Amino acid sequence: MTVPPALFMVHGVGMAAAALRLTTIAQRFTVAWRSIFSPGDFYTWLIAAGLLIAPALALYTAGWLVEPRTALPVIVLSLIFGFLLARSQYSELLCLIISAIYGTCFTLLIAALNQPGGFGEAIVQVFLRLSRWLYDAFTGGINQDDLVFTLLISGLFWFLGFNLVWHIFRIDRVWRAILPPALILITNQVYYTGPISVDLYLVVFLFLALLLLVRSALEAREWDWYISQVRVPRKVRTQVYRIGVLFATLLLAAAWLIPQRDIQERLQRFQEFMQSETLIELAELWNRLFASAEMQGPATSDYYGGDALQLGGAIRLGDQVVMLASAPPGRRYYWKSRAFDVYDAGTWKSAAEVRLTDPEAPLLVEHEAYIAGARVPVQQTFTFALNASQLIYAAPEVQSVDLATRTDLRFTPEENLVGQNMLISVIRPLRVLYRGDSYTATSLMSAATPDQLRGAGTNYPVWVRDLYSSYIPSVTERTIALANQIVGSVGAVTPYDQAVAIESWLRANIRYNELIPQPPMDRDSVDWFLFDLREGYCNYYASAMAVMLRSLGIPARLAAGFAQGTYDPDQRAYIIQERDAHTWVEVYFPGYGWIEFEPTAAQSAPQRGDDTSQNPPTAQPSPTATLTPTPLPSPTPTTQPTLPPPEGTVTPGLPTLTLTPVPSLTPSPVIVPTIPPQLPTTPSASPLGFLLPIVAAAFILLLLALIVLLALALLYWWWEWRGMRGLSPVARAYARLERYAGLLGLRLDITNTPEERRLKFIRVIPRAEPPITAITSMYILERYGRRGRSRDRTPRGRTADKAWSDARGSILGRFLRGLLPWRR
Repeated sequence: MTVPPALFMVHGVGMAAAALRLTTIAQRFTVAWRSIFSPGDFYTWLIAAGLLIAPALALYTAGWLVEPRTALPVIVLSLIFGFLLARSQYSELLCLIISAIYGTCFTLLIAALNQPGGFGEAIVQVFLRLSRWLYDAFTGGINQDDLVFTLLISGLFWFLGFNLVWHIFRIDRVWRAILPPALILITNQVYYTGPISVDLYLVVFLFLALLLLVRSALEAREWDWYISQVRVPRKVRTQVYRIGVLFATLLLAAAWLIPQRDIQERLQRFQEFMQSETLIELAELWNRLFASAEMQGPATSDYYGGDALQLGGAIRLGDQVVMLASAPPGRRYYWKSRAFDVYDAGTWKSAAEVRLTDPEAPLLVEHEAYIAGARVPVQQTFTFALNASQLIYAAPEVQSVDLATRTDLRFTPEENLVGQNMLISVIRPLRVLYRGDSYTATSLMSAATPDQLRGAGTNYPVWVRDLYSSYIPSVTERTIALANQIVGSVGAVTPYDQAVAIESWLRANIRYNELIPQPPMDRDSVDWFLFDLREGYCNYYASAMAVMLRSLGIPARLAAGFAQGTYDPDQRAYIIQERDAHTWVEVYFPGYGWIEFEPTAAQSAPQRGDDTSQNPPTAQPSPTATLTPTPLPSPTPTTQPTLPPPEGTVTPGLPTLTLTPVPSLTPSPVIVPTIPPQLPTTPSASPLGFLLPIVAAAFILLLLALIVLLALALLYWWWEWRGMRGLSPVARAYARLERYAGLLGLRLDITNTPEERRLKFIRVIPRAEPPITAITSMYILERYGRRGRSRDRTPRGRTADKAWSDARGSILGRFLRGLLPWRR
């Protein structure tokens, strides 16, 4: 069968038409692509992405609870969306509004996609958690929801992404793009004290920032070459980037090798600058609403004041006197500042849910009903020797304090559901306590005998069983096995005897040492302490005992503050020094409350009357072949107080680098002022009270700023865009040039040619000759020349916009100078 020739012709014409259509589509796509992307834009966008991702990863590495599955996609979308807005013809204000709307939607959407369950349920949960956080923020509650922190950080980085690409691709102000993320990165670098180095992120950021500066300088030179009609070699951009990479590498290497002189002095000046009452309030607000990372922050005189305690590396404690405590001698005292209830993976946290502000003294604490005679009131008076303090110290369990206070606590119901008791986490004074300030506290101290505690039983209240359950996510099987082996080897049956057995075993088998390394990141710190390191200081002793007791079903928690110090008969007070900072264990006994235990070998053994169970267990359990008893060493040699021995000492010659003895890398970022601020006559009843005048003033200023911006936007539209719809970028630039002629006093006749008009402009403002000449030349070529593709790789539209921006600056400058009487 033969095919007619006509059919071949029809088929050939169809294929040719299809090829022509594809060619047209490709050409349109190429034109659209070149109208958005200029040579080098893609690599510049990658540099911008690196500049923003580096601070985000640094925050995540530092332990900030930022979910990368939410933050990183938000960053990438902000850079893409911001780039498209930068290439649009919208004004900056409109682009900012559009970006804010889309940023909020994208952030919530991505956060919901990362939540478990269906999408609809996840969206509801995101809004519920955000609403609950806002309610707690404005009602004095404590809410450290990680999701809300991730949302806020993601929103911040969305704005930074928009700001970055806008100032790079729209107005070429490279320093405005670099400085905001650099501030976040450097702040994280200064405050972070964790075991993982974050220097790499800083090096990468600086390297990319230098490349961005090279790119900005190259863009400026290419513009000058273009308006000067200088032909640029095709490979000049590649060569300049290669030289820029080499220069950036050499500069960073030189900066890394420069000796760091007087760094401690500069840090001290920075800390003094940060010491103010307002910043203390802001720090407390931050701690109430956000979980802390492994941050050390400025130097503070508050010991164990953070809302989390991280088991960390070496500590160095000095002999500085912290305070004097006047109390009846003859008792074993602990000066408690706070309690930690929840343990997981080397971190202790508080179970407090509410911050209660009491502007009227005294603070009265509601305790559970104790057995008659189980506790007796003991009064203490504290006088501070430090510059300032934001914590209240008292013997456990505090009953009253004669100060206006802010208390973090958890309400626990009575068994009969008649009332609520107060499980205190920390008490803070409503105003800062300075050197020489005093206060009086009354505590209900335990008077229970060992036999009474043995007979207390295990009828724990519901809230105790729920909060101090035996399940700890990070506890290892061999830690649980060791706890059972210790109590089984001595036949301990009651919770009291089991607590004494573990206390004694730790004192006899673990060596006290303050100069220990950081715990491994992939190990539970208690497991590492018990089976590998087998030495440490009070935080590790107390954590190990509390975790092992919890694994046996015995409610236990970590208490922090100071050991009693040295009693001075002349002053009739205990002298408490920095080296007395201490943590210990509190065990709950029904009817008797929380009872102190001392597992740390460097502290004197607890005295509990005629109790004979204080001796170490006769059988030494060995959970592994390597776990053998270690003789109890003496603490690091130093001058020892007589009553009682200190928890730890300082090696002679080592300077005290910081005032905080917390081996945790998350001490409170509370900042100590050096000059007492002027306090209000009436304390605010709300922790946000001091912010209300600031918020009101900021709202008024913001409203005024919005009105001014709207007026400026209207003026900008009237001069720049009125009547310009439908014009090409070149024609629009030329029309704007004619419109601005009135500001210079020029009268352009309709009979003037474009060249004649150009000469009139140049006579008035000679410095604007290059951009005015460029606009006029492009307008003549577009209006009267032959249509065709420009041989210049830079799109004409962008060139015209850039030229008009330069010309407008010169025209407005000439106009404003003409308004000055002495410049006329």
